[in-house]
Amino acid sequence: MNQSRKNIFFLVFYLFLLLIVVRLFYWQIYKSQELREASESQTLRQLKNQGLRGQIFTSDGYLLVGNKRVYDLKLDKKNFQGDQGYLAYKLSEIALQDNWQYQEADPFDNKLKEELRKNIEQEIITKFSSKGNWPKLLDNLSENSKKKVEALNDKYLFFDENYERFYPEASMAAHLTGFVGRDENANEIGRYGIEGALEDELKARSENHLLKMDALGFILAGQKYESKNLNGRDITLTIRRDIQNLIEKKLEQGIEKYQADRGEIIVMDSKTGKILALAAWPSYKQWQYFKYDGEVLKNPSLTRLYEPGSTFKTLTIAAGIDTGVINKETVCTKCSGPRQIAGYSIKTWNDQYNPNISMIAGYAKSDNTAMMFISDLLGTDRLVSYLKKFEIGNRINIDLQDDTRTPFPEKIGPVETATISFGQGISTNSLELVRAINTIANRGKILEPIIVDKVFDQQKQEEITTQIKEGPQVISEETAKTVTEMMIEAALHGEAQWIASDKYTVAAKTGTSQIPDPNGGYKENETIASFVGFAPASNPTFTMLVKLENPKSSPWAAETAAPLWYSVADKLMILLNINPDK
Repeated sequence: MNQSRKNIFFLVFYLFLLLIVVRLFYWQIYKSQELREASESQTLRQLKNQGLRGQIFTSDGYLLVGNKRVYDLKLDKKNFQGDQGYLAYKLSEIALQDNWQYQEADPFDNKLKEELRKNIEQEIITKFSSKGNWPKLLDNLSENSKKKVEALNDKYLFFDENYERFYPEASMAAHLTGFVGRDENANEIGRYGIEGALEDELKARSENHLLKMDALGFILAGQKYESKNLNGRDITLTIRRDIQNLIEKKLEQGIEKYQADRGEIIVMDSKTGKILALAAWPSYKQWQYFKYDGEVLKNPSLTRLYEPGSTFKTLTIAAGIDTGVINKETVCTKCSGPRQIAGYSIKTWNDQYNPNISMIAGYAKSDNTAMMFISDLLGTDRLVSYLKKFEIGNRINIDLQDDTRTPFPEKIGPVETATISFGQGISTNSLELVRAINTIANRGKILEPIIVDKVFDQQKQEEITTQIKEGPQVISEETAKTVTEMMIEAALHGEAQWIASDKYTVAAKTGTSQIPDPNGGYKENETIASFVGFAPASNPTFTMLVKLENPKSSPWAAETAAPLWYSVADKLMILLNINPDK
């Protein structure tokens, strides 16, 4: 009996051992991979280290574009207990304060405000029934709104921290900065201006780290985790805040005063090519870019082509003097009436003629026949060659999106040669013309416009300064001096002589050009008025273009663009500490 009990005991014992072995085999061999994955899923955490997008500064150290902290509000839907309608109502009241339509609404329009609030409330209610356990009820809440949500003391609401673009100078230099939009995958991407052109420089970097953590969320010993600086590069522009502010205000006043459809002002450092300010109207608010038409978002100084008119005569004069076919006192023997060329009658802008007029007087009076006389002496090939030396038709090579080549006429016959000499029948953009005219101010050597002063690499802690981009000698220094003298004469005795300064010398030229009609020919009652030049003429500090499209108070540049130019120049003399030279 005792032996039988002993046998039963050992049988049970061995069966128990076998069971343990089988279980161990099952868990350690058969289920090992599954257990390993389960263990790792509980202890492994993926940490994402995300940098911030690079900032944009003015040359005098003011922040134009930065990053501000915002918050996305999420709901623990699975465990939520409460009144959805009441919560949606309270959240809509809070979110309304961050709504741009509410901010721009008439403060007394209570009906609109209530309508906006109800729209937000309905969107929140819809999100309660969306997929997932953590629906995002609101996004991009301000710090103030976050505090108001926290005051609700709802334990089922949580925040995710985020960042968005911040504009401490409001919409200043919008056409230069551009904005941050979204690509087809809803990822942030720079659009237009600096944001678009230097996307690779500005964009933030990110890194993912897979780390083992304990139940409390602390990194287990023996693992290295270094938080790197992954911020994008900071960009410092060449523009000055005070000058940019000045020309934006002056341009807006000019648009209103002269009843123009559009306008631009560009101020460039004559000796370095640095853009000190660039303004275009109409402008836009970068943080509300979605409200505007695509044409408003583009920088018109690059994208909006126009026939420059009489300002272009400066290049014709420069080519004629540099080749030696004329000098200041050369007499025009074909200026007594309209020119008949290839069956076309080409007149002066005012249908008045000056027989035997000198070149310096013909330039000051903006005589079209005098310019055609020069183009006759030059011939088509030499005129075209000089225009290309002045880089008409070439890219600006500036760090702004939409910088492309402008079309140069493919077929240039006798009529085209004649009209191009006085700035019709050829298209350019504003920055191209400023670059060309500044060549005269820079003693005949071309300078490429620069908009980026320096770049700061956050990761390497290195600063990279943009070098001055000086090009070839287009015309001789002597020619540049002579043309400058003719521009001074044009400013003092041309159509805009009534507004000429008595404190400083200006070398400049008016331009009143016709606007091509899409159906052929030119529009009868619309013009582009422009005034371009540099000052002080004896030692140029700034080169400036003022352009107004379709000014209705007067079609003439002498009565619109020129007085606006001088109004800005008077202030620039003070801001740039320029001593009067008269």
